[in-house]
Amino acid sequence: MAAAAVVVLALVETVNAVVAPLRAPDERDWKSATATVRAGFRTGDLIVAAPPWADPVMRQQLGDLVPLPVAGRMDAARYGRVWEISQRGARAPETAAGSLAQSSKHRALTVRLWEKKAAQVTFDFLSEWRRAELSVASPSGDTPCAVSADRFVCMGGASLKPELLEIDTTLRNGLALDPVERATVVMTYSSVPLGRELAVAGGLHNVWLRKAGDGKVHLRVLVDGREVGALDGTNQGGWASRRFDTSAWAGRVASVRFEITVDKAASRHFGFAAEARNP
Repeated sequence: MAAAAVVVLALVETVNAVVAPLRAPDERDWKSATATVRAGFRTGDLIVAAPPWADPVMRQQLGDLVPLPVAGRMDAARYGRVWEISQRGARAPETAAGSLAQSSKHRALTVRLWEKKAAQVTFDFLSEWRRAELSVASPSGDTPCAVSADRFVCMGGASLKPELLEIDTTLRNGLALDPVERATVVMTYSSVPLGRELAVAGGLHNVWLRKAGDGKVHLRVLVDGREVGALDGTNQGGWASRRFDTSAWAGRVASVRFEITVDKAASRHFGFAAEARNP
């Protein structure tokens, strides 16, 4: 019985080894699919690949339409039109809330255009990082950080800056910080125009540092001194995304404060981004 099972398994693996390359898209498929996307693309559209591991190939073909700010996006909420280049029946998570507007087959590839309601972003904390104040709070007191051309610099060597990060093997634009042990890094924005939600995402940068350390980074979010939510960055957490209800402040300005702490600071390079918006 066991010998028969081994033979069947060997036959299945052999068939897969022969068939899989035949199912893979080739250069003709990609040229046909990308021509369709280019013909219908509008400024502000998002292009994604499904499964996600095909993203590098997609960007090789359509990289001029997927600049780094888009490739490293926080999420897809602000995009109303999403072009999906799919293979093997896969669907991209960015299309989950969309309605199918267009579909075409290109041998091993399928191009679909999904349309959905785009979130209205009222404030982008990443792009407006210079408007913030940064300080390090410890038992000995609060120490303000100085701002330079491209970053905040704090006493003790801590710094925070916008950076293109690798989080969970994916490109992410974020505010990069090495948290300080036994202290809280505090980033405060005053007079933020708020919508009905505050979207926050973050995680640990650099696959080698994730393997080297095991500390948990904790991000606490407060609006006008009231905690609205929190997020943890861990080795297994990837790019964690949260949406916090700010409907009580919708249409008003308020102070938004991010507090970052860590239990073990070694090899913890944390990146996060946030948007105030109306979904």
